[in-house]
Amino acid sequence: MARFLRSISVELKLTSINNGTSFQFQDVPQLKGMFVQGIEAFTFAEVAKTPTQTPVIQDAAKNGILVNLVEDNLVKYENIPYFTLIAADNAGLIREFKNYKVNINKSGVYIGDNTNLTINESVFFTFYYTEKAI
Repeated sequence: MARFLRSISVELKLTSINNGTSFQFQDVPQLKGMFVQGIEAFTFAEVAKTPTQTPVIQDAAKNGILVNLVEDNLVKYENIPYFTLIAADNAGLIREFKNYKVNINKSGVYIGDNTNLTINESVFFTFYYTEKAI
């Protein structure tokens, strides 16, 4: 298991829930130049509200979200089902990466199925990272 030295929570508010809609993360300065070692996602079952007091998506909505992670300008991890990033649903395991340099501004989520989604809910993640490659 990778040694995580730091973590940051990142939310992405869904301002529309139309099928086929994509959302990109806003700037997260703490991740610039860092090496992502792991990522974890949450639903309302684990975290009711984000730090901005936005409700997290319902557990029943987790199957309709896909995650895309970009390195530089290349989509390196495409259409990862959101539910596979939820540690509580996967024996407590955090999805690990080895020294992944995520371009957070170009990464985001895609709504494939809006069943059980509500406008202004958030998808919510924790990124685990290090300053140096390990």
